[in-house]
Amino acid sequence: MLLDRALQKKYQSGMKFLLYVAVRHLGYEDINYLHSIDKGLYSKIIAPRTLNNEDIEKIKVYINELINKDLKITKKVVTKSDAYTYYLKKGLYEKAGNIQNLNTKTVTLYELNGYYNYFMSDMPQTTGELKNYRITYLGNNMIVLSTPVDDTDFIPVYIPQNLIIKSFDEYTSWMNKQNIKYVADLNNIISKSEIKSFIKKNDIIMDSTLSEAASVIKHEGKKLILLGGPSSSGKTTTTRKLSLYLSALGLNPIYLSLDDYFVERKDNPKNPDGTYNFECLEAIDLELFNTQINELLEGKTVSIPTFNFITGTKEYKGKEVTMRENDILLIEGLHCLNENLTSNIDSKDKMKIYLSPFIPLNIDRHNHLSTVDMRLIRRIVRDNRTRGYDITKTLEAWESVRTGETKYIFPFTKDADMIINTAYIYELGVLRVYIEPLLYSVPMDSKFYREAKRLINELQMFFPIPSEYITDTNVLREFIGGSYFEER
Repeated sequence: MLLDRALQKKYQSGMKFLLYVAVRHLGYEDINYLHSIDKGLYSKIIAPRTLNNEDIEKIKVYINELINKDLKITKKVVTKSDAYTYYLKKGLYEKAGNIQNLNTKTVTLYELNGYYNYFMSDMPQTTGELKNYRITYLGNNMIVLSTPVDDTDFIPVYIPQNLIIKSFDEYTSWMNKQNIKYVADLNNIISKSEIKSFIKKNDIIMDSTLSEAASVIKHEGKKLILLGGPSSSGKTTTTRKLSLYLSALGLNPIYLSLDDYFVERKDNPKNPDGTYNFECLEAIDLELFNTQINELLEGKTVSIPTFNFITGTKEYKGKEVTMRENDILLIEGLHCLNENLTSNIDSKDKMKIYLSPFIPLNIDRHNHLSTVDMRLIRRIVRDNRTRGYDITKTLEAWESVRTGETKYIFPFTKDADMIINTAYIYELGVLRVYIEPLLYSVPMDSKFYREAKRLINELQMFFPIPSEYITDTNVLREFIGGSYFEER
C-alpha cells in the first residue's frame, strides 16, 4: 500500500536534510535537488571536481553514522527578519527572497548537527527514523535519491529515464535563457507586470514541442500513435492539439477510445474485495482491439464498438472506419505504453508517446516542485469544477489513482518513443487562485488537513496570476474551464 502523501514528503524531506548535511560536512559545496524522477529525486552535488564512486560511498557512510546516532532534528521558529538576514549572509538569495515574500512574522527552520535549513513539509523528529534509502550515482555529480513509497519500506531500484531527463534539461535550458531558475524569479516577472508577455513566450515553446512531434510522426510514417500518461497530465487537450498539428501537415487523425474496448462486464476481472477492476490490462478486450487495429492498418473497413457502461456490454451503432492514405490513428489511454496492449501490432506501424508535466522550476535549491503535487493540484481543481467534488473526495481517491499509475503506467515509461512535456512554468500561480479556497475548506480534524496545509504552504510561494491571460487551447483550460476542446 502506498504511503500517505504527507508521510512520503516527510520522509523524503528528512533524507534531503541528511544528505545536505553529509555533503556539507564532507567538504563539498552544496547539493541541488532538481526534480522527481522514477520514484526518486534527481539531484546534483556541487563540487569543484567530478566525483567518483568513492566520494558517493563516503557520503553514504556518513549518512549511516548520522542515522545510527539517532540525532534530534530540532525545529526552530525564528523571526522572518532574522531568517532573511541569515540567508542573505549565506549568499542563498533565492531563499531570502522566498522568506521576504511570506505573509508571516515567523519562519520555521530545522537544525541538524549544526546545519540549518527549511523544507516544505513536516520533518522526522530524529535521524533514526530514516533507515531506508538508496543513492544511485549517474556520473557527472548527478545522483538519484530514492526513499520508501509504500508501507513495506521497499526502496525501488532506479531505472534510467533518459528521455525524461532530456525533457527536463531542455526546459531548464529555456528557463535559463529567460533568467528564471526559482519561484522568486517568476514572482519578480509578475511584480514587474511582465507576466502576460512571459505566458505568451512559454506557450510558444509548448506549442513548438507539439509541432515538432507532429513533424516527427509524419516523417517516420507511423500510422498508430499511442498516448499514455498519469492522471491530470493534460492528455485530452494535448491529444486534441496534436491532432490539429497533424491536420496542418496534411494528415487526417482518427481518434479511437480505448474505453470502447472493455471486455463484457461479466468477464471483467475483480479485486480481492469483489469489486470490478477496470484498471488492469485484462479489462481490455485485447484480441478484438489488436484484430481491429491490424485490419484498419491493412485498409479494411472496421465496425468500431461503443461500450455501454450502464449495461456493461459493447454495442455496434454503425460506426465504420476505413483508413485512407493520409489517415492516422490516435489512441489515448491508461495502458497505451504497455507493449502487451498492442503485442500483435508490428512496431514499424506504431509510436508510443508519454505525456506528463515536468517542471524544472523549483522553490529554491533545496526544495523542488513535485510532478505529483502539480498533477494533484490540477485534479482537485478539475474535479471541483466538472464534478462538484469536495476536495476531500479527490484526496481520498488520489491514493487509488496513484496505486494504479505505479502499477500500470510508470513501469512502461522507459518504452516510450517520445515524451511531450505538458507543464507550464507559470501554472501554479494560475491554479493557486482556484485551489486555495478549496484547501482552506479542509477542517482541522480531517485526516487530510496536514496534506492541505502542506499544499497551502507550497502555493503561498507563488504570486497569483489571473486566468484571463490563458488561451482557450492551453492545457490549463482542461482544468480551470473555458477550453476550446470542451466545446467539440
